[in-house]
Amino acid sequence: MNIACEIPDDLLDTPAVQPFVLYRDRVRPVLEAGRAELDGMYAPVKGRPELDPVFLTGVTLFQAMERMPDRQAVQACLFDLRWRLALGIPKEWKGFHPSTLVYFRQRVAHHRAGKLALNAGLEAMRAAGYLRTRGSVRIDSTHVLADVTRLSRLECVRETLRLALDFLAAFGGASAWEPWSERYADRNPKELRDPSVERLRSTMDQAGRDARDVLAKARMLGETVAHSEPVTLLERVFEQQFQVADDTTTVQRPITPAGCVHNPHDPDAQWSTKKALGKVGWVGYKVQICETAPEEKRGKGEPTEAVITAVLTQPAITSDHGSLVPVLEAHAGSGQDHPETAFADAGYISAPALERADADGYELCGPVGAPPHSGKRFGSDSFAVDLPDRRATCPAGKANALCSRITEIKRGITYYYFAWTESDCACCPLKPQCLSLKQRHLFRTLEVGEKHMIVQARRRLCTTPDYQQRMRRRIGIEGTNSECKRGYRLRRAWYRGLAKTDTQTQFVAAACNLRRWAVRRCWLANQKA
Repeated sequence: MNIACEIPDDLLDTPAVQPFVLYRDRVRPVLEAGRAELDGMYAPVKGRPELDPVFLTGVTLFQAMERMPDRQAVQACLFDLRWRLALGIPKEWKGFHPSTLVYFRQRVAHHRAGKLALNAGLEAMRAAGYLRTRGSVRIDSTHVLADVTRLSRLECVRETLRLALDFLAAFGGASAWEPWSERYADRNPKELRDPSVERLRSTMDQAGRDARDVLAKARMLGETVAHSEPVTLLERVFEQQFQVADDTTTVQRPITPAGCVHNPHDPDAQWSTKKALGKVGWVGYKVQICETAPEEKRGKGEPTEAVITAVLTQPAITSDHGSLVPVLEAHAGSGQDHPETAFADAGYISAPALERADADGYELCGPVGAPPHSGKRFGSDSFAVDLPDRRATCPAGKANALCSRITEIKRGITYYYFAWTESDCACCPLKPQCLSLKQRHLFRTLEVGEKHMIVQARRRLCTTPDYQQRMRRRIGIEGTNSECKRGYRLRRAWYRGLAKTDTQTQFVAAACNLRRWAVRRCWLANQKA
């Protein structure tokens, strides 16, 4: 007997219950139809019988929607009638151990199967006529803080050494790795509590020498030990933080490379920054979100009908400019057609991106970043440039006297160099706004890329009122970012590692879609009533 019958019929259409009803009637049948992909995460013979992966997928989805830890999720399966209704739990069901959800997420992360719940929800929406396969989309990114403490360079090296020595103690005991084991057993030694620069520098130098010696001894134990995860992580941190000047001297690097390890407990978490965060930045990941951009304006109190179609979890140092193509590929991989228009901010738009959008048959709508300026000088956007004729006209209306086409073979970059004469610039009334007091020559020069005219055309288009009004459709995704962060705790990673964080973001997107769908259905029903 199913306990779902105990929910009164008049409550099934309320916003609190409707997401669970939609999952039971629409989403769960799609997951059942695609069971083969979920069953593929398990070995066909070895091991004890597993719990139904479709059932565990639903539990994980509701966890994200209700923001519950594993133990509370198991209790909800036992005592929450909405969960029992959606998951089809019989009355005599005994429950399961919370650690089952941990192992299930590990399987999902290992097989990169987190998008199954999101894709199942999208397919159910399309089958119900709620989601169109073709239309406009909007794209934006947000940052996710890693579930680790921010460490200094010295703390990171010492903690990595401690983890490696704990692992290596199995080979000969802790005494075989002295004095290193005793030196790095304390996570907060007196050396770190001493604020003097000289003491911290000497401690860092000591850690570099110890890391080099530990790695040399570990390699002598064979390839199995040398290629183990703690040892390879120590080698990675050592190469990022130090350089060997000669056979006996280890020197700290003045600047760490991009993408370096900041905490050994989550090596995938990287440091990055963005304009809104200033120089502080964050350690963690970046998430790209793509959702539909409805054309109709919503009335006051009307819930959104936008649907998240793709979520892409990336290292924190990944640029938005290089993420446009992968995000649209993920959008197409979810069963959606190529968009008619993609709305994005200036971080995604460049001349190559605009050319590719034209070649792929969609419009890339958004502003182009402002050109670099030097104080109050005229930038490249103040000049009328015609690259085919190799002609540039300055703000004073004077044409260039020289034009050179330069190609850097190593970098594969081509740009144009324009120059004016001293006689043109000497008596020009706009000279203070055009020439810098620090430059040696007394005439203006201008360097532009070979795609400069494409960028200038977009900048001119962005000044028109009609286009500015069109670009306002992108603003809606800022609300989606806020909803995911405030409503589903997307601001901070729940787990460690890029794969597990991607599992989190995929289920958050699926939960957000399910609740949005339910809220809008209830609102439409109330409007008809």
